[in-house]
Amino acid sequence: MGDSIDDLATIIKQKYETLPPLSSKCCIYRVPRNLRKINEKSFTPNLVSIGPFHRGSPRVQAMEEQKLRYLQRFIQRNENKTLEDYLSASMKWEKEARDCYVETINMSSIEFTEMLVIDGCFIIEYLLTWQGANYDVDDRVFYRPALSQAIMRDLKLLENQIPFFVLEILYNIAFEDSEKVPSIMNLTCECMIGLGKVPQHFQKTKVLHLTDFLRTYYLPPDSKEFYSANQEWGFPDGISELYESGVTLKVDKSDKFLDIGFENGVLSIPELMLENYTESQLRNLVAFEQCHYPRESFVIDYVLFLDSLIYDRKDVEVLINNGIILNSPGSSEDVYRLFSDISKGTTYSRGSFYYADVCRRLNEYCGTPWNRWKAILRQDYFSNPWSMISTVAAVVLLILTVIQTYCDIVQLKY
Repeated sequence: MGDSIDDLATIIKQKYETLPPLSSKCCIYRVPRNLRKINEKSFTPNLVSIGPFHRGSPRVQAMEEQKLRYLQRFIQRNENKTLEDYLSASMKWEKEARDCYVETINMSSIEFTEMLVIDGCFIIEYLLTWQGANYDVDDRVFYRPALSQAIMRDLKLLENQIPFFVLEILYNIAFEDSEKVPSIMNLTCECMIGLGKVPQHFQKTKVLHLTDFLRTYYLPPDSKEFYSANQEWGFPDGISELYESGVTLKVDKSDKFLDIGFENGVLSIPELMLENYTESQLRNLVAFEQCHYPRESFVIDYVLFLDSLIYDRKDVEVLINNGIILNSPGSSEDVYRLFSDISKGTTYSRGSFYYADVCRRLNEYCGTPWNRWKAILRQDYFSNPWSMISTVAAVVLLILTVIQTYCDIVQLKY
């Protein structure tokens, strides 16, 4: 019996002693199962695989030939560099790239390096073609706009990433002698978010991959300190209830959907265009924060806050009618289900909830009786010119009646 236990202990020790060390550089994750099962399609590439997680999947094999064509075209951009130069540089950073993945990647050094170069060069050539719009007529991606948009959607998926520093290495090799081309960061900004220059707050952070790039862009430039856990707050009522309590909705002009504010009875929310791939983008940002930024979950907090405002389709209609939500593909019911589903399975830190102060001030405002009375007057009696005229006439008539009654009493008395 003792020998059996010793042998078993030896086997187990060998297993944990040969485990690869955990890396602090890990930033590319598998989507947690509790989030994936709600809507698996939002996390799965439709056309192109990037990185190891979906490599070899039958649904993305048709794009492998196009990836090689883009690799060939990218290498031709610098006649002084060969494919060997890109492979050699990437192999030097193989360990650092492997450390970025949450799982041990069971690929040989040759296979892993090949993947980095082919996928990285494909991404860069895709962005350069998107920016330049001078593609040839045989380009199978950009002469079919639906394909180019679908690929952009796939490049934003959390499980479909290679480290951003790999893109920088490959890009700098190709354009090291050129001063006219933008940096890889400028190129990414222009293609993915439509900006000609890199926002200033990017200088304070290191971009990990394209999903992280998107999140970094949407972050508030001057992230305020998180709310104190010592102060009480609660989620507000639905937007219809807030409206009836005197809260006015205003469309914020910011292109950062996180920039929500509440001042002097006005709740300002940036417009959110719900297009075909909006849900996928939001879900992947939420999944990334859940894995990598549990204490700085700006996007998760945004989704939870909006979910608190949307109790039913009536609340959705209020947001649509006020220009907050621009609902392109679906109905109000679709929008309601979207935010209800995205918030499922997420966790957040109550002590660092980004919109805690907005929630607290909203609740204080709605809890003041005078604000509700003003809202009733505005909505029921001053909502249009005719009701306003009727109300004013009724008040004048009431005043005249009181004056007449007073005069009659005075005459009787004397």
